[in-house]
Amino acid sequence: MPVKKETTRKSTAKKVAPTAKRTKKPDLKAFLEEVEKKAYELYEKRIESGVSSDEISDWFQAEKEIKEKYKL
Repeated sequence: MPVKKETTRKSTAKKVAPTAKRTKKPDLKAFLEEVEKKAYELYEKRIESGVSSDEISDWFQAEKEIKEKYKL
């Protein structure tokens, strides 16, 4: 009678390198507050420098920067 080989299952979980930094992700309220603060800073800087743009662009730029910060 043939002998069956035992098969092992490989884990599908992602392994994180031990040197990789884990950044705590904010909850939605904290994220939006941080984006709002950054957007206002960008707005003030834009007004001082006289660059023409709008608040929506400030918000999107702020959102992009905060997402990069948390690696989202």
